[in-house]
Order: sequence, then C-alpha cells, then structure tokens
Amino acid sequence: MIRVALSAMTLSPAAVCVAEAQETPRVSFGMAASTFEDGLGSMRGVRELADGRVLIADGFGAAVIAWMPGSGADTLTNTGQGPQEYRTPDGLFPLPDGASLLVDLGNARLTRIEADLSFGETWPIAQGAPNTGMTMMIPVGTDRQGGIFFQRRLDGMAGTSDSAAVARFDPATGEISEVGRIRLAAQTRVESGDANNRSVNIRPVPFSNQDAWNVAWDGRVAVARADGYRLEWLDPAGGVTRGPEIPYEPVRVRRADQDEWLEGLGGGLRVEAADDGSGMRMSMSRAPSGASNADPSDFEWPDVKPVIPAGAVAVDAEGRAWVRRHVPAGEAHLYDVFDAGGQRVAQAELPADRRLVAFGAESAYLVRSDELGFAWLEKYPMPALP
Repeated sequence: MIRVALSAMTLSPAAVCVAEAQETPRVSFGMAASTFEDGLGSMRGVRELADGRVLIADGFGAAVIAWMPGSGADTLTNTGQGPQEYRTPDGLFPLPDGASLLVDLGNARLTRIEADLSFGETWPIAQGAPNTGMTMMIPVGTDRQGGIFFQRRLDGMAGTSDSAAVARFDPATGEISEVGRIRLAAQTRVESGDANNRSVNIRPVPFSNQDAWNVAWDGRVAVARADGYRLEWLDPAGGVTRGPEIPYEPVRVRRADQDEWLEGLGGGLRVEAADDGSGMRMSMSRAPSGASNADPSDFEWPDVKPVIPAGAVAVDAEGRAWVRRHVPAGEAHLYDVFDAGGQRVAQAELPADRRLVAFGAESAYLVRSDELGFAWLEKYPMPALP
C-alpha cells in the first residue's frame, strides 16, 4: 500500500527510502547489564543456558568457558583428542533437553555438551571422502528436534557455483535433507601446478550480491533475499512465507569500505587432511581476523554495496529475524527486524563498535574489540520491540 502511493507520487529512490524509514520505528540498546571480565583472542560461539550461565567458545585460547554474569567463570574439561576433550572450539548452538552443540574445528567434529556440561555424542564435520565429494557440516543453526542446519555447496568444496543448498542433518537417523536454495557471493578461482602438486586459490568478489539465512528454534528458516530485498520464511513442511520487497538506498563504496572488507577476509576456514597410517585425519582452524595481506588494487570494486553482508541474519528467542544492513564503514551496525509474516516491524541500532553474536531468552550478547584485538563480551537487555 505504501509502495503504490509512493509510486504514484513518482518520488526519487532516496525519497522512497526516507519516507519508508519514517514508517518503521527505530530502537536502540541501553547500557550493558554485565561484561565478561577477560578479553579473549576470539569469540566464535556464545550460548545462554537455562540457568543463566553463558557458554563462550574461545578458539584461539582453546577454551570453552562457562560464565555466570555477575559472578565467576570456569573452563570446561581439557584440550585434546579424547571423547571428553576439544581442541579448537568454534560455534555453540542449542540442542533439546538443555544440551548444546559445540563445533570443534581442531578435531573436525561436532560434540554434544549435556545440560550438566558433560561431553556426549560426537559427529564428524566432514561427510564423505575428498576424492568422491565431501560435504562440510559447519552449522549455522539448530532446531528443537535436534536438527543441525548448514550450507552445502552444489559443486563441492572448491567450486564457484552461485548457489547453495540450505541442508538439515538429523543426528538420530544420519539423514541429510535439503530445505531450500540460496544465492552465494561471486568468487574467482585460479589453479596452478600439475596433477601431483596442484594449488587452488578461491577468493570472493568484493561486495557481490548474496542471500543470508538462519534458523528459528521451531525449525523455520529465515532467508534474506538480496535481489529484491525481502525476508522469506521456509517452514519445515515446505511452505514459504514471503514478506514485501523493501526499498533501500545503496551505500557507496569508498576507500574505508574497501579496507573494512579486506579486514573481514581474516577469519576464513582452513582445512588440513593427513593420513597418519590409521586413516585420514582432518583438522580445521580459522585465520585471525584482519589476517589478510591483500591490497585494494588486487580487486575490482563496485560503486555501491549490496543491501546485506554475508552472515547477516540472526533469529531471537521470540522467533523474529534480525537482518544486518550494509552501512558506511565505521558506522554502528543497523538491523531490520522482521516478524513471522516477513513484515519489517522495527530497525535496531547497536551501540558503537559492537557486533551481535547471540540472543538469550531476554538478552542480546554483543562483542566489542579493543585496539589490541581482544574481544570483550557484553550482555544487554533486549530493546522493546513492537
């Protein structure tokens, strides 16, 4: 209805954005309620437990920490390859019965942490063999049935296809099913060497259009579509709920934006596989943030950014989808908040220099990085939303 009226008035795209933004309330976060007392080398996973404790995965410190805000913290178990150990903790996700899913990159496995924080069943991250096609299950989210959702490339690990499947792994049966399809960022691929010593270099094209997605606890998948920006919900029964297209004003790409994008190349996944005589052993790790040595002149840059960056979607405890918008480099992160019908109900601005890492039952967990690169976790009350 709003779009028809604006079209009839033949306003410019910029005016459309201003008028449309005025119809959407903007909320912000207040003061942090608690701050974890130590800065960490990385913070890939954060998970609030039912009793108020918070699990934190510090990959570079090789530690899973149980923190009670306002009180102390303990480190879980030991590092290693044993059944009660981990090597490089990464993501953390909820599982049924108060359990948690830990992504252990160093051991290339997914581990169930029970509600009492003991370690349980494990599953390999890599499914299949390198020579016959391998699927990497790097979780994006989980559902209340215990399903593990991940992104599966349609052309293999080293491909450059422009699309991927949103897939669900059922630990109870071992089955993998496809939930939907998404558009990937464009990539370039350069191969060198011969059959005995081949090198493959794949790198993304700066600021290319891509979809983003995440999972609600009830199993619905929220997909932010980059082409004709809108929010779609894919339900477990195969239905699709599409929200209206939302106009936006593109953000111009300047040198500061190029530098920020290049810094984001750090944190990529490294995969190593070796045969130790007893079979193939795989391990994974992440490069430090800001570890890229690339120069802006190595890339071709577009004039404007797409509407959303990679990994832009999060889902809160009420089942609302939060979609991060591209803003000029250095500005506070801005999220569009969508309801179950795909309607945008609010915009939420984060405090300066913070990024969103997780939601709790009534809280949001944000991270700030200091000048030395240490990450500091903060717990905030959720802002009031319509």
